[in-house]
Amino acid sequence: MALIRNRKGMLSSLDAMIFLSVMVLVSAGLFAYASFENPETITSKDVADSFFSAELRASDLYPTEDDQTAPICDILAACINSGNLTKAKEYTEKVMRDLIPRHSSFLVEMEFNGKVLTAGAAGSGVSSYYETEYATAGGPLKVVVCIY
Repeated sequence: MALIRNRKGMLSSLDAMIFLSVMVLVSAGLFAYASFENPETITSKDVADSFFSAELRASDLYPTEDDQTAPICDILAACINSGNLTKAKEYTEKVMRDLIPRHSSFLVEMEFNGKVLTAGAAGSGVSSYYETEYATAGGPLKVVVCIY
């Protein structure tokens, strides 16, 4: 009996719930539309600066018992100089894939004392190119980073 007398209250609460449901869907659509912005373009210089600013334990890439941290350029220079290229190449490729969005192809070439380490695979049409030198304990490490 109470429901029959209070039909207007029941309809207004149902109307309010439908209105809120529609508003939730509309706002979700607006937020979803706003999130489809163009991604930031990343340059080879940004990638190289991010990669070579890191420090690692020497034992992560170089066969040693030393657990001291050192700049990545020093550790890579030691790996290139000693001919221990496998771990250095794998590490470089893994980090570069994480740093470069949209799975673009890349090529990183590092030269130390006439010995070269190449990581990645060249693609077609260079979109960004950066060449620099990093000071290491044993001399300069020449680096070329290309994003395709």
